[in-house]
Amino acid sequence: MEGDDRLRQSYEERVRALNQEIRQRERELVILAEVAGRVHGAEEVQQILDIALDEILNRMELNAAWIFAGDERERKLHLVASRGVSPAYLEEVRTQGLGECLCPEVFWTGHSMQARNTTQCPRMPDIVAGLKAPVAHACIPLKFEGATKGVLNVAARPGEQFSEEELRFLETLGHQIGIAVERARHREAERRRNRQAQAMAAINRAIGGSLDPEAILGAVGDTAKEILSADRVAIFLGSDPSELRVARLAGLPHPELVEGQVLDLLALGSGLQARALDERRTFAVDDWTQDAEANRELARRWQAASGVVVPLAAHRRVFGLLVITTGAPRRWSEDEVEMAQALAAQASVALDNARLFEEARKAYQGLKDAQQHIMRTEKMAVLGTFASGLAHEVRNPLNSIGLQLSLLERRIARVEAGVGREMSELTRIIHEEVQRLDGLVGDFLLFSRTDRLQYHEADLAALADEVVRLLEPEARTLGVSLRHVAIGEAMPRLQMDAEKMKQVVMNLLRNAFEAMPGGGEVTVESGATDGQARLVVRDTGPGLPEGVDVFQLFVTTKPKGTGLGLSIVQQIVLQHGGEIAVASEAGKGATFTISLPLTGPREQGEVRA
Repeated sequence: MEGDDRLRQSYEERVRALNQEIRQRERELVILAEVAGRVHGAEEVQQILDIALDEILNRMELNAAWIFAGDERERKLHLVASRGVSPAYLEEVRTQGLGECLCPEVFWTGHSMQARNTTQCPRMPDIVAGLKAPVAHACIPLKFEGATKGVLNVAARPGEQFSEEELRFLETLGHQIGIAVERARHREAERRRNRQAQAMAAINRAIGGSLDPEAILGAVGDTAKEILSADRVAIFLGSDPSELRVARLAGLPHPELVEGQVLDLLALGSGLQARALDERRTFAVDDWTQDAEANRELARRWQAASGVVVPLAAHRRVFGLLVITTGAPRRWSEDEVEMAQALAAQASVALDNARLFEEARKAYQGLKDAQQHIMRTEKMAVLGTFASGLAHEVRNPLNSIGLQLSLLERRIARVEAGVGREMSELTRIIHEEVQRLDGLVGDFLLFSRTDRLQYHEADLAALADEVVRLLEPEARTLGVSLRHVAIGEAMPRLQMDAEKMKQVVMNLLRNAFEAMPGGGEVTVESGATDGQARLVVRDTGPGLPEGVDVFQLFVTTKPKGTGLGLSIVQQIVLQHGGEIAVASEAGKGATFTISLPLTGPREQGEVRA
């Protein structure tokens, strides 16, 4: 009987122990479920750490817990969350660091430990708020992405220690915290990548089809500031460190730089940026005040505590630098550096495309100009041949017709008065048509010979003044007010064929007269503006028909015009290395503007054939 009692008693004790263990496991499972449920629902890392500490202390009926986080590169732990810790301990850790304790060992080894005495943790008496006595505490490694990134500290009840089972349970809680932090970081990284992808897509749309360098630089500067949370972004253009142009500034006003300014990085002592340009290499500086390669004085003046310097380069060409800075020290992640490089690459390709387009445009324009010159030359050759034949085949018969017409007019004078007047009117019409044909032949001959110019120094303003005085009586007869005014600055004497330029001005003025049969105003302006010699002829006539190129051969707006006058004018101006343009508005007249170079390449007396 006595043996049975002992057996039953042993059995009951075993059952009670098992029940107690089951209740403890159930309690732990509840705590674990509550902690896991809450921390996995949080989005921010700091929020997860704060929730974890609150749940652990509340569920386990404890009073103090704190978390250190660190980076293997920094080899230093920082307090990131705490509950129930004395302010004195917090201040000491902030100002002096951890010192000798178990936390760094746990961080580096990844194994849980328990500080049981002041030898293992000299600050044990000062950790828990309101308690001046040593308190044991568990040190649990927090692992993110397979590596220890932090330490969870949980203080035991005064006078107690954690059991091995409790330490394993705290490890399980630490594992859940690590998973939650890892997931939050992944979600944040995904959100950041999405934002960056959206920003890159936006900048691709902004600069992908743009061939305007200013628009490209503006989009890159603003995007870099936004997605990298920078204080200032500067874009320098050029390949020589001693001569870089400040092309774009974004963000806070720069203490020293302005857009358009030219910098000498070598004179400024900015060796890091000069190296980035010369070596086509990216530099990321977390703290310029602590970096041996950085110019600390320049960083202070430019209010740049940290930054990323990226060369702008594409297809073996260097275009400049992208410099991203912040006013406070900051650790630049690999993702951020890669994003800066991606922006620089986008900008470089877009700038290279703009350069290639501009070169292609200039080449096309040069080809187009050469083609037009060839076409003009061919037209002149054809016209010269035609004009020579026309002079021989038409003028001789015209002279004969004119001679016979004179004889006819003398005989008509002896005819009866009524019949004579009628016949005289017919001969007058024939005489006018003969003169018109002779004038047409003369215009052809003149146009075919405009490429033979004799250059001498001449005063364009005086030439214009001479033509105005010469045609003033004719203008007065037609009811036209004609005047000459000076514009801009005084012109130097120009290399020109004065007789041909006089012909140009006379042609433009007579065209203006003919455009105003009822009278009007014609103004001739001359002077130097925008680095060129200008001669402008304005009239108050009806203007030119829209869409008509009046400089084309045989294009005319006159009922009896030949379409050669303005072609001759343009040919002479072009032979002088200048340009002629026309602007017109219906009912408000026409304006012809001649632009000539102030200094020409031709020597005095040179003839161009």
